[in-house]
Amino acid sequence: MPYENIIIDFDGTISDSRRDIAGAQLWVLERLGVTGYREEDLYPFIGLPLAETFQRLLPPAMHGRIGEASELYTEYYPPRSLLTTQLFPGVRRTLERLRTQGKRIAVASTKRGPGILRATDHFGITPLFDRLQGSEGLPFKPDPAIINLILEEEGWDPLRTLMVGDTSMDVLAGKSAGIATCGVTYGAMSEEQIQAAGPDFIIDDFADLLPLVS
Repeated sequence: MPYENIIIDFDGTISDSRRDIAGAQLWVLERLGVTGYREEDLYPFIGLPLAETFQRLLPPAMHGRIGEASELYTEYYPPRSLLTTQLFPGVRRTLERLRTQGKRIAVASTKRGPGILRATDHFGITPLFDRLQGSEGLPFKPDPAIINLILEEEGWDPLRTLMVGDTSMDVLAGKSAGIATCGVTYGAMSEEQIQAAGPDFIIDDFADLLPLVS
């Protein structure tokens, strides 16, 4: 089935921001006296809500400081969010091709809206999207609220819409919203982990979206 509308997660799907995000989380942990983690140890937690991330990373005796950890991260990360972040290979060209084919494209991210816009402006891809939807005031994926909001306000047909993401939360949110789903294997989760969520499609390269939606 050709898909007219594509909703895409940001971190781990469009941008490889692992080092900047994990580096900020590592700084917070060390600031609170928690050592022993490496940046790569934190990659699997990218995409989770901050409170859940620090609940998993902080020892139980420090769970009373989850709010403090989240505030420290929120202050530290934004000015350092694009130090090493890059678009994944093929992203820009694929987005441009999708637009020339008349596809409508939205971002649905746990990032806040200003953070998404900062990144898309940095990479010069903002005009390629119809909507940049952040998490403000919305429950996080796998809750489908962010997808339902896009569908409703953009007037998109769920049967003609595809959700693309690198985590099981993206896939499950799409399923709950009643749209087709596609997992990518190059982000936070392995192919096996993505497969366990039951997406309709799995791709190894962002450019593989092109034949899927045609």
